[in-house]
Amino acid sequence: MTGGFSASTDGPLPVAPAGGWVIGGNVPWSVSWTEEGSYDIRLSTDFPGLVDLVQVERPGVGAPRFAALHISRHRLGMAGHLCHVCGKATPPRDRYVFPKESGGFVVMPDDSSRYAGNVPPVHLACAKRAQQLCPHLRSAFAEPVAFPREESRLIERTSVMPGMEAVARDLPRNLKVVFTCYRLFGPRFTKQVQQLRGLG
Repeated sequence: MTGGFSASTDGPLPVAPAGGWVIGGNVPWSVSWTEEGSYDIRLSTDFPGLVDLVQVERPGVGAPRFAALHISRHRLGMAGHLCHVCGKATPPRDRYVFPKESGGFVVMPDDSSRYAGNVPPVHLACAKRAQQLCPHLRSAFAEPVAFPREESRLIERTSVMPGMEAVARDLPRNLKVVFTCYRLFGPRFTKQVQQLRGLG
């Protein structure tokens, strides 16, 4: 690991509710907190031969930054199918995603498109909680969709994420760093998502 990097936490902070912030309750597990603004690099365990950007772990310290996912917890959730809301493992029979409201499509070498999910899955109970508490999901009338049984692949993203430009400037030059990742789904689920979005 190196000496570390820091990022600012610009923008207004949310006001804590009367009962305080509860991870897995009114704050998703994979959300970043204001005291988690330091970063480092280490060899990747998910993408051999590459280097991961990792974020300091202080969940619950400070205030939640709902618009910013914690990059290390996000990767853990994506790779290990950990719930975006509570952080616990999602078994295959209780694993859901919101593909209409998140992710996008990747053009493949044969010019076909595949759905790329960029948010970890959720348990059905956690999905229902998120529908009630998340303004984005609530306003979109979002509905959870069962995670497909067809195989999907974890793909690294080495392009600089929006908001991480200052951190990227401090990284060693000519080093390919994994900022985040997404899950590339097969043609059947892609078709289902296209139909949900009115594209099929």
